Amino acid sequence: MRRLLTAGWVLPVAAPPLRDGAVLVEDGAIAAVGTADQARGWPAADAVDDHGPHALVLPGLVDAHCHLEWSCFDGVVGPRPFGEWLRAFLPLRARMEPGDHAAAARHGALRAARAGTTTLADAGPTGAGVGALATLGMRGVVHLEAFGAPAAGEAPRAAAEVARRVRALAGEAPPRVRVGVSPHAPYSAGPALWRALAGEPALAGVPWTAHLAESADEERAVLAATGPIADLFAEAGFPMGRWDRPAGAGGAGDSVVARVAAAGALRPGLIAAHCVRLRAGDIRRLRDAATHVAHCPRSNGHLACGAAPVPGLLEAGVPVAIGTDSPASGGDYDLRAEARACRALFGAAGPDDRRLVGMITRDGARALGLGDAVGALAPGMRADLLVLDAAGAGGSADPHALALSPRTRVRETLVDGEPVVRGGAHVAADGEAIGAAAAAVAARLR
Repeated sequence: MRRLLTAGWVLPVAAPPLRDGAVLVEDGAIAAVGTADQARGWPAADAVDDHGPHALVLPGLVDAHCHLEWSCFDGVVGPRPFGEWLRAFLPLRARMEPGDHAAAARHGALRAARAGTTTLADAGPTGAGVGALATLGMRGVVHLEAFGAPAAGEAPRAAAEVARRVRALAGEAPPRVRVGVSPHAPYSAGPALWRALAGEPALAGVPWTAHLAESADEERAVLAATGPIADLFAEAGFPMGRWDRPAGAGGAGDSVVARVAAAGALRPGLIAAHCVRLRAGDIRRLRDAATHVAHCPRSNGHLACGAAPVPGLLEAGVPVAIGTDSPASGGDYDLRAEARACRALFGAAGPDDRRLVGMITRDGARALGLGDAVGALAPGMRADLLVLDAAGAGGSADPHALALSPRTRVRETLVDGEPVVRGGAHVAADGEAIGAAAAAVAARLR
């Protein structure tokens, strides 16, 4: 079946925006992109969706880092430094029952789809994101989190258990969903575990993500085994990751990234979330390791982490995408809001609106290893689309500014050319039931 979408603007992302644009979709893929005049010469469509002069069509948004399993924690733990937040959050997380994770993940995926996201990178302790993305008809990578600081001789057994769980989740995943692994963070997953995961044959080729250099409290824990995180782990009897200082490193040359890199834990394709606490040489280390950075500005602000050096990362050629993190740390799965937060953080020194739109589409897709399939509008790409209504957004002549405006509404979210969300409501899944189940979880956890 062929479907033609027309709108006042089409933003291919990989090419200049098109005024009075059109996209032809055939069998779930993009067959052609051009102007409405050019569309007259295309094969006849079976259906035409004319969204009008105030609409924009762009690639579905791609979230490079989020936690669907924490969708029920809106406002539960208010803004505070990371170590204090972790101490308040962990007991709440421990109260979640197995079914709570599934209910929360479904709700998180629904919220993301309503905000225009079609593809996301989830990280969680149970892998409930697999079922959530399947239910919502979305695309993505679900990274199973791994924790612990086993001795070198015990790490292979721990890695094998993680691999078993990853294989089980992959067996449940639909074609649009991949399953990967996430050594949670350097302080919560030690170097022996990272190395064992990398050497586990059953995990060869799976996607990776991790939290890295997120906060000053992480830095104190990893570099000096002091501070609130170290205290919390000692009280709980949970072993903390110990990373050796690189040979010859001292002062500004010693950092979380430097220690992780010296242990050989940085790897091509790793999505490193946050990357706020970068010291001398760290940007080069990330670039040389072909690591992608997921910038989460609102979470970084909520947890008093500071601002990641996004302009410097981009200038050095480090690929940077944007993530929403989770409602537990001030997010709401709205990538356009995160892009606005990034703009507010850096102003003229940071990425402009066109670059920001690219960061929440094409760059996110590349971070997930899906850059050849989604994140841009071009023939042969999957027809994952976002239709925005800018009727109330004013008269800006810049379509990228319109796409990011808080007054521009999500009209429709499509995956493989089929509507997932239309007018704020999910087309197939029962959004009301998903919301009610999540509300029940949230009420019990408060």
